[in-house]
Amino acid sequence: MGEIYFGHFRAVVMQHINEIDVQNPDTESTEWFLLKYLRRIEKNANQPASATAIENSVRALIRFYIDNIDEHSPLGDRCIRVYQEYQKTMRTGKQE
Repeated sequence: MGEIYFGHFRAVVMQHINEIDVQNPDTESTEWFLLKYLRRIEKNANQPASATAIENSVRALIRFYIDNIDEHSPLGDRCIRVYQEYQKTMRTGKQE
């Protein structure tokens, strides 16, 4: 399998980071921890991107989401959108 381009996925994650960061979340709040997980994904999605590192970061985000975030909340919606974009990137990347 060839390399997967994570540039668009990284841009989507950065958009979510910026939107949450503008709200200046309190230290150790749910939003603050979500930012940490999103920043880890963004860092791993930077070229050259390792699909394994990104997969591990996304799995960590999903574990955090399941354990700490209400699925019907705005933060839950963000997590779902990031995960859906990740899945879309992986499907698109495997076809090329």
